[in-house]
Amino acid sequence: MLEHVLTRALLALVTVGLSLPMLFQQQVLAARADTESLGGPGRSLTFISTDKPLYRPGEQVMARGLVLEARAHTPLAHQVLAHVEVRGPKGDVVTSARVLSEHSVWGYSWTVPGDMAGGEYTLSVSYPYTGDAPAERKFDVRAYRAPRLKSQIEFLRDGYGPGDTVTATLDVKRAEGGVPSGARVTATALVDGVTAAQVTGVVDARGLCTVSFKLPGQIERGEGSLAFAIADGGVVETAAKTIPILLRTLDLTLYPEGGDLVAGLPSRVYFQALTPAHKPADLSGAVIELATGRVVAPVRSEHEGRGRFELTPKAGVKYALRIDEPSGIGEPFPLPEVKARGAVLRASEDVIPAGQPVVLSVGLSGVKQAKLTLSQREVELASSLVDPDEKVILDPKGADGVLIATVWDADGRPLAERLVFRQPAQALSIEVKTNKPRYVPGEQVELTARTTRGGKPVPALVMLTVTDDAVLELIEKRDQAPQLPVMVLLEPEVKELADAQIYFDEKNPKAKRAVDLLLGTQGWRRFALADAEQFVTRHGDPARRALAIRVPPPPPPPEAMPPAAPAIGGWRFPRPCRFRRPRQSPRPRRLPRP
Repeated sequence: MLEHVLTRALLALVTVGLSLPMLFQQQVLAARADTESLGGPGRSLTFISTDKPLYRPGEQVMARGLVLEARAHTPLAHQVLAHVEVRGPKGDVVTSARVLSEHSVWGYSWTVPGDMAGGEYTLSVSYPYTGDAPAERKFDVRAYRAPRLKSQIEFLRDGYGPGDTVTATLDVKRAEGGVPSGARVTATALVDGVTAAQVTGVVDARGLCTVSFKLPGQIERGEGSLAFAIADGGVVETAAKTIPILLRTLDLTLYPEGGDLVAGLPSRVYFQALTPAHKPADLSGAVIELATGRVVAPVRSEHEGRGRFELTPKAGVKYALRIDEPSGIGEPFPLPEVKARGAVLRASEDVIPAGQPVVLSVGLSGVKQAKLTLSQREVELASSLVDPDEKVILDPKGADGVLIATVWDADGRPLAERLVFRQPAQALSIEVKTNKPRYVPGEQVELTARTTRGGKPVPALVMLTVTDDAVLELIEKRDQAPQLPVMVLLEPEVKELADAQIYFDEKNPKAKRAVDLLLGTQGWRRFALADAEQFVTRHGDPARRALAIRVPPPPPPPEAMPPAAPAIGGWRFPRPCRFRRPRQSPRPRRLPRP
């Protein structure tokens, strides 16, 4: 009989992404997932990046994988042999290779054939000899022309209904640098194939042009687009984006902080709203008592269609969220049932400052005493007994990133859980200098990288990618791949990571709230009794990555594996140094059978 494991590593995957909202209510003693049951110490996760988000047929895709210890995020002390595949838009494998890591980094390159079909491709990596968790990154193949003007379109809101006023801002820069100040702009809005508005404007000194127009009062299909034509001297280019129109349809999910609404306990509820196309939808409205219509709390989304509100639910009362904007959504969305007994868990801050303890508020109803633990993955870092309505201070010591706070009853059953984020204390500063201020096409560029911590030089693994930033602007900002810190610290803990540039932006005042809203929705947790092997068998690679589980399969015969590809990355810089051509990695060696 297979051992049953209480899966606690990423319950967002269990309940949000995979629809298993079963509370842990069985009177069954279960073994909590521990390091050994998940594959032993030293388990790793891989973080993939490509040099560009899209490629023309005939261009070379350059990819890099950083392999880190799953909990401490430290480089591995040994080499790993990885199996890389590129799958086409239909899921078929178009090429594959073996790559060997060097200094915890492996590199891979592939030239897109000239006759390759356009569409979305997936580069995936697995570890057949060690069984570590797989990873993947998507990129596009299509014919395109590098733009002379770099442009992005941002709507004031992420959702509009019939009759609403749409406001959009065009942000445009010249590819060679500078702002096309004074450039004439014509914005044309199409709704259901018919021109709904045409507005003109001028690019200001900051490179911005804002336009507003009103949507028709009657919309049938809700297919809308906004196109900007920019005339900068002799250069005329266009930029377009879909208008997020909502017609009486909205996918709204509500997430009580900690897991449940409990009668008489002040609670915070997170929510996420999506369009039928699974894009974020902004909303405003109110929480009401269903029976009386009395307004309990105002509601407004803040980032990516996500927001939160507070209420103290009453026993026997049913609540619902009424949508006022966008217009046309008549039926309110019911809140989860109010429980008579349970626990409520609240974080005191959106983001825990570096080096500071984690402060949590615990509310209990029908529970005399409970225990609060702070963990990172399956490893417990700190704990404390708590009494009802008590603030608890826990010190996770040197741990940072995403931490798991859990309330347990006296019998060891979990009552509430949420994720919190603690800023890393060991911030690394990277300075990159060029040997000249400007270059002409075809000229040799020399870069010097210097890594410091607290102003003092430190050894570090430095990885650089050089590409045309005008190509990056061809992808919407929210769909661009996350940078490495966000990729390592947040991506494994959530189901979907979009608009990733905001989360660690120190200059953005909304960054910390955006992190909390992400973890309160995409990282929301409930409890399920699950067999680890069956869980992985059912949900595949996402489950393996969520748990950072190591499941070593038998290695394939050597003749079944494609030839190894040379590594193209992975240098170690103990002091400031100049870049040189990378040497070839050693020939892949056969690893021992696990």
